[in-house]
Amino acid sequence: MSPDPAPMPMARRCPFDPPEEYRGLRGADPIHRIRLPSGDYGWLVTRFADVRQVLSDARFSHRNDLIEPPVPPDPITEWVPTPPDRGTFNMMDAPDHTRYRRMLTRYFSSGRTERMADRIAEIANEQVDRLEAAGTEADLVAEYAVPLAGRVICEMLGVPESEREQLQRDVDTTFCLTVDVHVAYKAILRIGEAVERIVDDRLAAAARLGSGEAPDVLTDLAVRGDLDAEELRSITGVLVIGGMDTTANMLGLGALALLRNPEQLRLFRSGSDNGQVDELLRWLTISQWGASRRALEDVVVGAAADGTGGQPVRAGELVVLALNAANRDAAAFDDPDRLDLTRAPGGHVAFGHGAHLCIGHHLARVTLRVGWTVLFSRLPKLRVTVPDSDLRMRDEMTHYGVHELPVAFG
Repeated sequence: MSPDPAPMPMARRCPFDPPEEYRGLRGADPIHRIRLPSGDYGWLVTRFADVRQVLSDARFSHRNDLIEPPVPPDPITEWVPTPPDRGTFNMMDAPDHTRYRRMLTRYFSSGRTERMADRIAEIANEQVDRLEAAGTEADLVAEYAVPLAGRVICEMLGVPESEREQLQRDVDTTFCLTVDVHVAYKAILRIGEAVERIVDDRLAAAARLGSGEAPDVLTDLAVRGDLDAEELRSITGVLVIGGMDTTANMLGLGALALLRNPEQLRLFRSGSDNGQVDELLRWLTISQWGASRRALEDVVVGAAADGTGGQPVRAGELVVLALNAANRDAAAFDDPDRLDLTRAPGGHVAFGHGAHLCIGHHLARVTLRVGWTVLFSRLPKLRVTVPDSDLRMRDEMTHYGVHELPVAFG
């Protein structure tokens, strides 16, 4: 254990790699004492097996009122002097989390999201049409990744297109660690107001529908009547925010990674599949600060198969799971720092693991696969027009990526 715990590592030396400190920690101190912004201490877990252990263990809580951020908190927390409430369904434990998740799983199944592939391709092609109509240069993030991800999740949920652009700007603002607190507060208020309008609109649509088939997720939830308006607003916020931000950032960063790795791009163009998407998800892992859990009782993390060794974690201690470090663990992946689209499927934790596995992981895979396939097939001359040193990476954001990606395709 470190005699003087330092804060969680944050600095990257390469746009595609996690902080270099993780490499040393995995080998020498895989369950590492860190200092939290609150002044308390927690544990940073960097090995793949240990991360999966914690994520699948119900003795570690994900409840909103028990979790604290491992990095300097979002400025919006300055406006919340009282203890946080139970939070949204993704920040609950069983049985509350289980109840909500069962209601939503049907909408995000592998089969249902694969049936959306043709429509996602239509949206992607429309976005490329707009790129080509505007010239031969573009910002691939603002003009392709962001609108594609936003349009897919909004159409699926039943969010009007008129709400999308402002929602995406406000969501991006709230995920920034360095934004002015007043700006963040106004963005949070606008998101709340938009969610109220969206839910009111879908409740009205459900009332008009009667016994007909609902055209989108939110209307169907309203028709079923298992959720009250407050619950529906909470779920809407989670699905909109999660579906917009994470997928948009992965679309942009993944495009950059493929363009910087021509042999891997050639493999992708020769025939894309979900296995290739998973390798990009593993290699890039855009969750900057990982996942946090609070121990509800004393637990030993990282013990050997015979039960020896490991690190005791006491009840009440916070554990921070470095998902990006776990996905570069040589004990789980051969040559883990290499992007290899021919890698045999072996699992990763980019979407988390266990009961709180990202509910939209199937939708994300389809959107990424189709989005990159359309992009690289439609624009065979696509290239980045600036060196990596001129790119603004999202180092200050909850979800990693690139702020802008200047490209040419003529």
